[in-house]
Amino acid sequence: EASTPEVRYKREILKLSWRLVLTVQEQAQESSRTQSHVSGETGGGESKASGFTVPGQSVIRPFHEDFMDQFFKYCPDLKNKFPSNYTLVSKMIQSFVSSAIEAKNLGKLGVKFAKGHTKYTLTDDHFQGFASALVDTIQSRLGKFGTIELIKIWRATTEGIIKVYLIQYQ
Repeated sequence: EASTPEVRYKREILKLSWRLVLTVQEQAQESSRTQSHVSGETGGGESKASGFTVPGQSVIRPFHEDFMDQFFKYCPDLKNKFPSNYTLVSKMIQSFVSSAIEAKNLGKLGVKFAKGHTKYTLTDDHFQGFASALVDTIQSRLGKFGTIELIKIWRATTEGIIKVYLIQYQ
């Protein structure tokens, strides 16, 4: 199945849209650094005002701020298990998504993920919350480029990834 035109198309559209999300991330980070430098901040705290503006949208905050807000809506019980600075978490999530999109064998990636998360008591709801928060964040960052069809592809892909990872986790 991995070589069918439909599968190749979906993988390419995921890669392209993920690159767009990461481009928005890079611009938000640069804007945040510039604002911190100009205002004399040292970068110690999370600023809800950090970000930049995309035409037709409000201020875009760094990926980790949007993702964690979404994730904690679905999984508020996990909030105290995360560090107060989500920057490292953001990098891990971005690496995870990039790897999952490229992966030929999600099982191997799932084993690695499961080993790193066994110390947490995660439930099916936590996995579903992660998938939903990721799609919600991607959709908001893509703006008008996040078509219904593209978001359906992202939703199906994240649900498939989470299904495989949940099996490896248990």
